[in-house]
Amino acid sequence: MRVLQAGSGEVLGLAFGPDGRSLAAAVEGQGVFLWDLADPGFPLQLDTAASDRTRTVSFSPDGRSVEWLSSRGWRAYDREVRRTALRRLDARGEPYRLASGADGGRAFTLHNIPDPALIAWAPDGAGGWSREWEVSTAQLAVDRVTADPSGRRLALLTRKTNGPRWWEQPSRLELRSAVSGAVEAVGTYPYSYSCPLAFAPDGGQLVGAHGMTLLTWPVPALGDPQALRLDSRKHFTAVAYHPAGGHLLATSNDATVHVFETAGWGRVTRYAWQLGRLRSIAVSPDGSLAAAGGDRGEVVVWDLDL
Repeated sequence: MRVLQAGSGEVLGLAFGPDGRSLAAAVEGQGVFLWDLADPGFPLQLDTAASDRTRTVSFSPDGRSVEWLSSRGWRAYDREVRRTALRRLDARGEPYRLASGADGGRAFTLHNIPDPALIAWAPDGAGGWSREWEVSTAQLAVDRVTADPSGRRLALLTRKTNGPRWWEQPSRLELRSAVSGAVEAVGTYPYSYSCPLAFAPDGGQLVGAHGMTLLTWPVPALGDPQALRLDSRKHFTAVAYHPAGGHLLATSNDATVHVFETAGWGRVTRYAWQLGRLRSIAVSPDGSLAAAGGDRGEVVVWDLDL
């Protein structure tokens, strides 16, 4: 176990590189940081600011670039040339959420006014990105978009905004095609505010963490979620599947990481790292390492033996 430090803000998001030897973190108010885990001294600071939109910091499938969404747009740090570039998106609305496809062939953004939309992008062969499809979200409030690792689907939490007192409309979980944006299924979401979502590695299950409850839906059926209640009064904050699919890791404001087996949702272990409230979680692609981020800029990395 080792503790890495990056500023003093909340660690909003974490991502391991494809080879598991690099770790990126988005830290609120501090920026985006990159560690070489073979020599985890001072991190390389890739950006000087990070906000809620930066939670989905990620690596390209070949590990060459680190990508995130900032107030200036979609940014990518090229690790070979050691330079950060702004990836231009031909859209009028400002992007506020980014989800990348596992194979790097598509990326998905949510945009707000003046043209609220969900847009899929594909590489144009000239170093840029071209619009593949677009779905208007002018009649929807959308807070989350999550890409299925298999590349088939997207999951969104939405609420209709047409009509008076739209904020009292029920929320719902939408499953959309990653190829066309068409709605494939709708599931019940029993709460009024959104929560983190994660697909299982094979795309056959979706999990959300809301308050002291884990919600699970079968994919593609969705329907009503199965609920698992935490045995404390502290909230879950983030979730990540082990790449083998048999376990789920969940951080909590009780300062621990809970590990559940996904067959019957029994808890198999709990890690207490004394970092205070834990806010983010990631597992390396080979399943050998896990990382959790706290609310004071600290990131703990440990060997994962399940």
